[in-house]
Amino acid sequence: MRAVLAVALVVGCKGTPTPEPSPVIAAPQIVAAATAPIAKQKDPVKPHREDSVVECPAKLAEGIDDDARAAALLEAANKQIALAAYSAAWTCADRAADLMPTSVEAHHLRGAALAAQGRDQEAQLAYSLALALDPDDPETLRAVADFYINGSKVGADKATIDHTRDALRLGLELAQRGSRRVIARRRKSPQLAADLAVLEAQALNDLGRSDEALGRVEVALRLSPGRGDAMHEKGVALFDLSKFADARIALERAVAIQPEDAFSHQILGLTLEALGDVQAGETELKRALELAPTELSAPVLISVADFRKEIESVIATFETDRKARVRGTRIEIADLPDPADLAAVKPPFPPTILGLYRGPVGKAHTVPSDGEPPSIVLYRKNLARAVKTRAELSEQIRDTLLHEVGHLEGLDEDDLRRRGME
Repeated sequence: MRAVLAVALVVGCKGTPTPEPSPVIAAPQIVAAATAPIAKQKDPVKPHREDSVVECPAKLAEGIDDDARAAALLEAANKQIALAAYSAAWTCADRAADLMPTSVEAHHLRGAALAAQGRDQEAQLAYSLALALDPDDPETLRAVADFYINGSKVGADKATIDHTRDALRLGLELAQRGSRRVIARRRKSPQLAADLAVLEAQALNDLGRSDEALGRVEVALRLSPGRGDAMHEKGVALFDLSKFADARIALERAVAIQPEDAFSHQILGLTLEALGDVQAGETELKRALELAPTELSAPVLISVADFRKEIESVIATFETDRKARVRGTRIEIADLPDPADLAAVKPPFPPTILGLYRGPVGKAHTVPSDGEPPSIVLYRKNLARAVKTRAELSEQIRDTLLHEVGHLEGLDEDDLRRRGME
């Protein structure tokens, strides 16, 4: 009995064993949700694209072969371009290219129609294809040179290429090649040769090589006397070379030939201003604005005091070393460039420059310096004419000042261009 009790006590001291917890049984739907693979989210479906197309108005006779169909379509494309019906012209030329994929004329006309609609990237490919098929076709070279030199005639909301210095140089090379090919032809084409010479002059003027532009303008006027665009480019070249009296003669002739050309009135106005006839200059500038209100705009002219505040706000953003360097440099505000400053280089700076650095270019300024200390000039009227809004003016003052400070720090024009600071 005692032994049994003892065993009972020992068991009692050990206590009742805690039972193992029963496994939790999940609901079938929970298990399924936990173990099911995560469904991949579907990529959004892109909307269907269907561009509107203006059909080609060409009427093609039944039973004619592909060559005859293509010829009729190309004729229609040319007619539509002459009518400024560029959408229909593109359809005609594109259909012709489908029938004759190696037709230089078809791709040339496709490019012309696309460029006129502001579809520059597509035009670039069409023109490139035309040149690949015949690199020496003068008509195509003329069209592509004009594309790169003058750019699209539509707004920037289209897919346009950037018409930069490289685009100008490319256009110039194409125009020069076209001129060489025209000269080499047995059958002379004075009109085509004059067109190409004018394009060369345009590119040379825009590239700051106005002395060379004059030579090409004279060729154009010899081949096609009385051309308004050639006379305009002559006036631009003479203006940029500070030959204002001669520029006035050329530009007055240009305005007489093409009285509705806003840009001839504009350059004539600036020329008259440079000659001291401010009132007549203002009249011409006003007329230019009336003729091209969307492309040109009234000057955004601010007071000298406000202009100085703009400069100070830019300098305030500089790091300490740069700020000290610029504070030690005289910064002037002038309405227009001094003729002596323009003539400091050969060929001279154009009168429309926005700013100027007086000092050795390509060599950083050090203090103390030998000779006359460097200085920076910003031109209030030229800057006001280079923009359309007050915000753009602030940006242009900043960018021009930083460009000239770059010269102060030893950068030349090519160095600045590589940094996007042209």
